[in-house]
Amino acid sequence: MRAVVLREVGGPDKLVPSPSAPDPAPGADEVLVRVRAASVCGRDLIDRRGGFPLMKLPTILGHEFAGEVEAVGEGAARAGFSPGDRVANLHRPTCGACPRCLGGEELLCERAYQSFGHTVDGAYAELVVAHHRALVKIPELLAFEDASTLMCTAGVAYQALASRARLASGETVVVTGASGGVGTAAIQVARQLGARVVAVTGSPAKAAALAELGADEVIVSPDGRFEDDVKARVGLVDVALELTGSATFGAALKTLRRGGRLVVVGNIDQAKVSLRLGALILWGHTIAGSASCTREDLEHVLDLAAKGAIRAVIDRKLPLRYAAEAHALLEARAVFGRVVLVP
Repeated sequence: MRAVVLREVGGPDKLVPSPSAPDPAPGADEVLVRVRAASVCGRDLIDRRGGFPLMKLPTILGHEFAGEVEAVGEGAARAGFSPGDRVANLHRPTCGACPRCLGGEELLCERAYQSFGHTVDGAYAELVVAHHRALVKIPELLAFEDASTLMCTAGVAYQALASRARLASGETVVVTGASGGVGTAAIQVARQLGARVVAVTGSPAKAAALAELGADEVIVSPDGRFEDDVKARVGLVDVALELTGSATFGAALKTLRRGGRLVVVGNIDQAKVSLRLGALILWGHTIAGSASCTREDLEHVLDLAAKGAIRAVIDRKLPLRYAAEAHALLEARAVFGRVVLVP
């Protein structure tokens, strides 16, 4: 099969197209998927640079994909998967049997070790093998390219806003890094939840598109010091969704009202942050991390997209062999939404 292989960590040039990578074969509980679209995420950049210490090398990156089932193992067949099924993926399969899973906390599964592009090969390839618990069937009306982007954008945003932040109708949320894949989805998800949205971007060229997506206010802040602008326009807010990391964390925290909630999803800028613990205590703020999404989250946003209630925001589609170019575009912050690779 054709694939893009990472043999050593480093820059985008380390993503090397291979015309003859071995075809994977599914095990008993696995599904072989022909990849029709693979979405490129900021996490892929961190992985490529060596930010995940347990990543196997060589590896095939790509943790967001959609495609058609080509073959299934016996266990996967019993779980309801058949050749021809249209599927998208979760970040990793849960075990379904540990105390966390049995208690309804599947994102905290104690035995989930498989992770696409880390411990198992991902979807920068024509074929990918996935455990059946890592797959969700997608609606017939939804294009593969759109479906490939929704898990790690709208699904992640929905988990962070609805479950972790408990964002309620009538509240106001600040979204940093709003022009990225998760940010463009978060604006739409927050509006679906009935919230008012303040979108923060570092690029004046992206402001109009954020307003078109539904942002009530758009703040352009190249230096990441946007707290005074937020206060001037809407006052203090209920929730801040942090999608960038250290560059905007302090400002996001300063936008919160008493009892406000900050949820951290993105860590593109990986420097350390500092906290004034006295202020945290006196203002009663809650800071929470949020990673991934549940099967129910993904099914919900796929359904919303199929109905036209939200849309996948795709900046451009590139042939698989241009994976390095896709990474370079993301690093230059020259992308609005997602770049999708098409094998």
